Amino acid sequence: MRVRVDRSLCRGHGVCCVNAPDIFHIDENDQAFVEDEEVPPSRHEDARMGAQNCPEMAIEISG
Repeated sequence: MRVRVDRSLCRGHGVCCVNAPDIFHIDENDQAFVEDEEVPPSRHEDARMGAQNCPEMAIEISG
């Protein structure tokens, strides 16, 4: 599974970080990002929860 944050949509609510702080991070501009877009199988559910709870629908999941 690959996870990507569309930074043009992100408003920095941080909900994704609450659901998966080891996957999603907030930068100095208060926008979410992922350090490694490839998420291991053991973390798929947390990545999905982060994406599903994003108020801006800024997280894309593929694979």
